[in-house]
Amino acid sequence: MQLKLNCHMNLEKEIEKLIDIAIEEDICTGDITSESCIPETALTSGRFYMKQAGVIAGLPFLSTLFQKIHPDIEVKLYVQEGSYQKAGTLIAKVSGPARGILSGERIALNIIQHASGVATVTSAYVRKVAGIDVAILDTRKTLPGLRALEKYAVHIAGGTNHRYGLDDRFIIKNNHLAFIEGTHEQAIKEAVERVHSRNPNIPVELEIHDPTQLDEALKTDASAIMLSRMFPETVCRCVKKIRKTDKKVYIESLGTITLDTVRAYAETGVDGIAIGSLTHSAECLDIRMRITT
Repeated sequence: MQLKLNCHMNLEKEIEKLIDIAIEEDICTGDITSESCIPETALTSGRFYMKQAGVIAGLPFLSTLFQKIHPDIEVKLYVQEGSYQKAGTLIAKVSGPARGILSGERIALNIIQHASGVATVTSAYVRKVAGIDVAILDTRKTLPGLRALEKYAVHIAGGTNHRYGLDDRFIIKNNHLAFIEGTHEQAIKEAVERVHSRNPNIPVELEIHDPTQLDEALKTDASAIMLSRMFPETVCRCVKKIRKTDKKVYIESLGTITLDTVRAYAETGVDGIAIGSLTHSAECLDIRMRITT
C-alpha cells in the first residue's frame, strides 16, 4: 500500500530560499578580502572533486547559487545527480569572475557536502533492503532551516519523504493520548474522532508502542499505523494481525533501527521504515574545490 502525502512544500523553492539566506549570512555586505586582493576583471575556474566516495546530491543548486552571486558565472556538471562516485572524481566546474567564484565557494561546498552526506546514508539503507517492497522514510529530525535540502537528498538517494511539517497530516502519539486517557476509556478512538472533527480530509496516523494498543487502533479509520520501538518479532506479529483484517492500512516501523537491523524489520512485511539518522546525524561528504588561476 502506498501512503498519499498531503504536502504543500515545494522543495526547490524552499532550497532557493535557503541559498538566499546562506548568501546573506556568509557574504553579507561583500567579500572584503577577495575585493581587496583580486582585480574586478579577473577570471578563473574552480573544479569540484570528491575527496571521499559517496552519493552526490545538490549539484543542480550550484547554478542557482552562482547565478545569484554573479550572472556571468557558468556551471558545468560532470556526473549525474544521485549517482555514486569514487574519491578523486571531478563532479563539477565553475568558470567566470574570480571574485564571485571565491565568494560562493564555501556556500557551494556547504550545500553539496551536507546534501551528499544525507544521500550517502540514505543510499546505504536503501541498498540494505534491496529486493523487498518497503520504503525507507525520513522524519522531521532535521537541522533547523535545512529540512528542504535534507529531504531532497533523501529523495534523490532512493528514500521516501515522510511528513514535512506539523500541518501535513495528523499523527497521534503517546504524548497526545496522555491528555485524553484520564477522561476517556478509549483514548485512541477519542483522539481519532477529535482530529477528524477538525478536518476529515487529512490522513490520520497512529503511533503505538505496545501491541495491546493494536486492537483499539484497528477499530478506527486511521490510514496508517506506526509500530514504534518494537523488536522485529513483535512487529511481524502486529503486521500479520493487521493484514488479516480488511483494512487498507499503511504499516510503518520506527525507532532505534540501524543499518544492521533494518533488513530484519523490512522482512516483517511493513510498508515503510522511518530512520531519523538519515538526517539528524549524517556526516558531510568530503568534497573540495580547486581554483585554476
